[in-house]
Amino acid sequence: MASQNFGDRFRLLIYDRALSPHRRPAFLLATLLLGLWYLASNRSVAWPQPPADGWLLAGGLVSLAYWLFALLGPRLAYVQPRQDHLRLQTPIYRLKVSYRRIHNTRPLDIVKVFPPGSLHGRERRLLEPFYGDTALGVDLRGWPLSPGLLRLFFSRFLLAPDQPGLLLVVDDWMALSNQLASRMDHWRAAQAPADQAFSDAARILQANGERRSFWRR
Repeated sequence: MASQNFGDRFRLLIYDRALSPHRRPAFLLATLLLGLWYLASNRSVAWPQPPADGWLLAGGLVSLAYWLFALLGPRLAYVQPRQDHLRLQTPIYRLKVSYRRIHNTRPLDIVKVFPPGSLHGRERRLLEPFYGDTALGVDLRGWPLSPGLLRLFFSRFLLAPDQPGLLLVVDDWMALSNQLASRMDHWRAAQAPADQAFSDAARILQANGERRSFWRR
């Protein structure tokens, strides 16, 4: 466990599965384009002639950048229970889900949530290694962002299809569940005195208002 306030970082396996098939083609394409650019810049080949060879360099750099993204991106995708929220980090976006918004957590059978018959070929191949595994479902009282924005920044297999909630596919869902429950309990215990004080203050104000209303009659 990382610390009392911060839980472990659990890698979101869906991103590694989604990006791993792109690593080899991106690397080969980058090697090919940069190799041709090098030969063209040294006049070792007759084609392409400058300035057309600049497109080889640009394409090679873009392919190299995508290869690095496919290689390093999955390592940046994780879920982590924090002191007062659940952090959901993807390669391009970070989402903080307040514990106040979390209604319940439960184990989910991935094959039942996303049956193979409901998926297209590419989607089915993406989830096949996880069929038979258990994911941690996090039921929410409401989406922290609009569903359209969430689908734009997150894999659709990270979002529950039937209600506001998250589907977290990690190596050890039980450890994640325990750490999340522990921090939610600590957070709720810390919130209880403040909520009680607010409730007491509200009752006092209400009582004072009723007294003033009585003496005005």
